[in-house]
Order: sequence, then C-alpha cells, then structure tokens
Amino acid sequence: MTPDPKKPHDPCRLAKFVALHAATGIVAGWVCLLILLWLDIGGLGSLIERAERSEMATVLLAIGFGTSFGFVGIAWGVLAVLPQEMWILILVMA
Repeated sequence: MTPDPKKPHDPCRLAKFVALHAATGIVAGWVCLLILLWLDIGGLGSLIERAERSEMATVLLAIGFGTSFGFVGIAWGVLAVLPQEMWILILVMA
C-alpha cells in the first residue's frame, strides 16, 4: 500500500488509533459491568451493595473491566484492519 501524496503524514496516527479503540473497549467494559450490577447477575450487585467498602469494590471492578475490555478493543481494532489472508493465517496457527 503506497502512501497518498495528497495527504500529509500524521505522526500521531498510531496513537490515535490505539486510543480510540481502547476508549471504546473501556466504555464497553463499563457498560457490561453496569449491566451485571444492575441486573444483579450472580448476586454481584447485592454483594457489593452489602459490602462495607462498596465504593472501593466498584472502583476495582471498573478498573478490571476497563483494562480487560480496553485491550480487547485494541485487539479488535488491529484485527479489523488486517487483510483477509492474515485472518486465515491466524486461524490456521491457532
């Protein structure tokens, strides 16, 4: 793939790409956590509600979900820009 001579080179392109996909992953993780807590799946919401330091437990869960889903968002973004031949190679090697 040759660069387009009409477009100037953006040195922050990779950082923007990673930040965008990480942010979408973090938001998705927080939404999943909110759904788990609100619907009280597995009794998680009531367990945190009864905890002595429920704010700390919620913050720790938010950090864990945000980090995990953030990395999944980055991986999803990287895999989305790969050509189809690379997908086949990745699936064969797995």
